[in-house]
Amino acid sequence: MEQRECELLADFFSLFGCKTRLRIFCALRNGQRTVSELAEDVGSSIQNISQHLKLMRNKGAVVVEKDGKFARYSIADERFYRGSEMIRDGIVSVLKARQDQFF
Repeated sequence: MEQRECELLADFFSLFGCKTRLRIFCALRNGQRTVSELAEDVGSSIQNISQHLKLMRNKGAVVVEKDGKFARYSIADERFYRGSEMIRDGIVSVLKARQDQFF
């Protein structure tokens, strides 16, 4: 990867250093959600979720679609979620290997 691509990736990954944003991202895996639905799913205030969604939208992780008086959010590209599943699987594999070394 070129340096600029690495910087873009680091900037994108920085979104997920925050547990609330990661929970929002995971809540969106099953499709579009409104801010109030996400607030309920994540267990946070609507205002807090709105602030996180604004940052996630600005970084390109989520998109918003207007539906009458509602705004519905979704993951901007399905590859983002598939990539997160691959990372999760790698982490589980490494942790399992470490555990097997000690037992």
